[in-house]
Amino acid sequence: MPKIKLLILGYSSFVRRRILPSIKKNKKINYFICSKSQKINPKKRILFNNYNQALSQISPNIVYVSLINSLHFRYAKISLKRGFNVIVDKPISTSLKETKELLKIAKRKNLLLSEATLFNYHRVFSKIIQLCNGKKNILHIHSNFNVPLIKEPKKLISNKADCEMDMSPYAASIIRLFTNNKIKELKVFKEYFKKRKAVKDFFIMTKLRNCTYFGNFGLDRAYMSQISFFTKDKIITSPERVFALPQNKNLYISLKERNKLKKIKIKKDDCIQNFFNKILNYLKNRNFKIFYKKLLNDAILRDKIKNN
Repeated sequence: MPKIKLLILGYSSFVRRRILPSIKKNKKINYFICSKSQKINPKKRILFNNYNQALSQISPNIVYVSLINSLHFRYAKISLKRGFNVIVDKPISTSLKETKELLKIAKRKNLLLSEATLFNYHRVFSKIIQLCNGKKNILHIHSNFNVPLIKEPKKLISNKADCEMDMSPYAASIIRLFTNNKIKELKVFKEYFKKRKAVKDFFIMTKLRNCTYFGNFGLDRAYMSQISFFTKDKIITSPERVFALPQNKNLYISLKERNKLKKIKIKKDDCIQNFFNKILNYLKNRNFKIFYKKLLNDAILRDKIKNN
């Protein structure tokens, strides 16, 4: 069986650190890289410096768009129009209108369209749901994702990569993944950099029928990346770095029950490899409705966060 041809547009830090180590292990994928910032280097599989040329010459089965946020919509649209399945780094686009436009093209051509918000494909989350005895028993979820500022606010604005743009996909996906309820109430508090052109951090509070969710996200704070799940008699806390879990080490969930604290070991896993394996399975039957639904639901919630 011929390998799936994966064309990566962009040579981002995320691609170098997380995507490439995983797909190199996948014997079903043959990958190619197009980068405008790097020289042609066949050893690194960087074969193109021009995106349109790469799309024409490779004719990939999947295009992975890993460019700055402001270019996601443009190259996702170009790739879909040429008939290619598309995966895009989060956020898939910078507005609900753009996401709907991409979905319209994908549905018409029956193409895969997926946002690479990948943290939940790790086995740690199936264990957490098991410890909660199912999603229906989760009463409250609290997430914290804070990172030090590494880019100037001007760069965040030009790239459309402020805290709200980069991290609201996590807030949206947490609500979709771990609650079975529609939002009854939503409040968002934002702090801006000077001149209010870029969001530095935001705090989201949502009330659902049987659950509440608080999300704390920031770009200019000490690092923290963790999710806690509260049931009637338990508090289950994810490993640190939950939104970018390491691929090569055992992890530990913290379980507090009856004031007793214990650690539960989780075997090594690779959320990115799991994601791509799932993608390959869906490519066989060409039924992408589940991806369309996820994208639309998350885009609607991100739009509410933006306009709140």
